[in-house]
Amino acid sequence: MRYFVFSDVHGNVEALERVLEEAERLRPDLVVSLGDVVGYGANPNECVALVEGRASLRIAGNHDVAAAGLIDTGSFSETAERAIRWTCRTIVPSNRELLGEYDTVRRHGDCVFAHASPAAPMDWEYVYTLTQVDAILAKTAERFVFIGHTHVPGIVERDGAGGSRVIRGTFAAVAPGSRYLVNVGSVGQPRDGVAAASFALLDARKGIISIRRVPYDVRGAQDKIRSAGLPESLAVRLATAR
Repeated sequence: MRYFVFSDVHGNVEALERVLEEAERLRPDLVVSLGDVVGYGANPNECVALVEGRASLRIAGNHDVAAAGLIDTGSFSETAERAIRWTCRTIVPSNRELLGEYDTVRRHGDCVFAHASPAAPMDWEYVYTLTQVDAILAKTAERFVFIGHTHVPGIVERDGAGGSRVIRGTFAAVAPGSRYLVNVGSVGQPRDGVAAASFALLDARKGIISIRRVPYDVRGAQDKIRSAGLPESLAVRLATAR
């Protein structure tokens, strides 16, 4: 079984199209979206339509449920709140309904998928530390946990003896007895200093986890953000990836 997992598109259709081209090339068995399809970027409707057509499992992120009117934006930054208000004015009713139907957690085989922590998905926890990873793995049974939300990709391995470590680089060979938490990074707004769309691939048969990156038309996405009247910082951030 080969899983193609992405997250945090954030209305960036240029980046999403490039990632889906890779999905077409790699021909995985299952394509999974971990949420935040909308917010920040200028093409929410196009991104919802593409995710609906290509992802078999669709998880809700906090920006998705906010755009669907299911949560308030009191915890959002001023920039994020401005972008969600714009998204709510722009998104068509049918796509708003689709966002409201996304699941918060899904399981498939030996994998569990969530936007943030699958143990408490609606808390929207930003998972950055090994202590947080250990707590999540203690509350889940699956061997592979896939999340997004932080926009920073990474792979954590917990071995059979209970020790956890961050895998250096973008590749992990699955070890007997180990479990893994994989942050797949962000398609449409990376924050790790690399201005290229991120996604993850798990080849369960071969026992390989990899974080992949693809370049996209950053300038085109920036121009659309500016033309839409969205905050300038959102355009700048695409190039700095910070």
